[in-house]
Amino acid sequence: MAAAIGIAKTATEIFLGVGEVSIDNLTFQLHYRWSVTIFIVCSVLVQTSQFFGDPVQCETAEDSVDDDVLNSFCWMYSSFDMPPNFSAQCVRRSYVGTHLYNTYYQWVPIFLFVQAALFYIPRCIWLMMEGGLMAYIVKGTTGRFIDDIEDKIAKMLKNFQEHVHNKFNSYAFGFFCCEVLNPCLSIFSVYLTHKFLLDQYLQYGIEVYKYYSVIPEERRRQGLLDPFCELFPKQAACNYNRYGMGGREDDRHAICILGLNMINDKIFLLLWLWHIFIVLMGVLRILTRSPQLVSSQVRYFLIKFKMARYFKNNAHVKHIKHYLTHCSVGDWYVLYQMSKNINQRFFAEYLTVLALTIDPDPSIVNEEPEIYITE
Repeated sequence: MAAAIGIAKTATEIFLGVGEVSIDNLTFQLHYRWSVTIFIVCSVLVQTSQFFGDPVQCETAEDSVDDDVLNSFCWMYSSFDMPPNFSAQCVRRSYVGTHLYNTYYQWVPIFLFVQAALFYIPRCIWLMMEGGLMAYIVKGTTGRFIDDIEDKIAKMLKNFQEHVHNKFNSYAFGFFCCEVLNPCLSIFSVYLTHKFLLDQYLQYGIEVYKYYSVIPEERRRQGLLDPFCELFPKQAACNYNRYGMGGREDDRHAICILGLNMINDKIFLLLWLWHIFIVLMGVLRILTRSPQLVSSQVRYFLIKFKMARYFKNNAHVKHIKHYLTHCSVGDWYVLYQMSKNINQRFFAEYLTVLALTIDPDPSIVNEEPEIYITE
């Protein structure tokens, strides 16, 4: 467990940008930070034999068969024989009389790691597009106390006018496209998992709920099948093929305990719930983003809501409103991201000077870009 926690912590700090300047939002972080961490931890857990034992342990009635060889054989080859009269606890009943193909058991750790990489794709794209812009803009203004306020406002204003103003629509729409990509990849991840688990994943969580919501006596009477055992059986029969001392083929039948499936079934139930959650959050984010793109009033309201404490006593709030409702989507989005990183009092002063300098409200008599904000 210590190894799993250590790996997850290292991945979170190095690859997921913990403690850096915010360049996205909570929904985006659910996909690349939380999802990646969950998949990495799960990938490590299913490889931790310290807690769940060996992946497979088999035995036969013959003492002449080496246990290690038998275990390796049954684990490496991808099918278990399921005879019609085979009865045991937690077996795949719907496949009795056929072969239980267990290829995906061996690939679970790799598959989970691939899923983690899949969820990090939008983050990689956005990091390349963002190019460190936000960290450059807000440098030196993120602390609780800021020195040389007037000089820093003047410098930020110059940088904004020269490098940002009306030049970053592609920056904003690039991020919005990455937001759309997140739920699309989440849905694709569900599809991949469904195919990986032999088309038995889409209803997995629902089937588990239906089964365990019925009392044990009623389950037996109705002949209900345990979804955990159907997808990840704990017992199976293995045909071990070898050659005897006379050179003839000598087959042995073994009973195998698939200890790894004790954790696999819970992990994929957790991932089923997580997939539903992040897909819904991603879709919700797209639905809430749409009115922001079409309505300047909504964009102004978002910044006003975030800065309400300082807008209330700002004598130039009409100029700010005029600027925010007439600026480009790119300018608004850069400013909105700045409001999440910069000292809020400083940002209120900067935004006031920006509005008075670039696009003041023409219906109000010209005023000097000087501001006094009281808390």
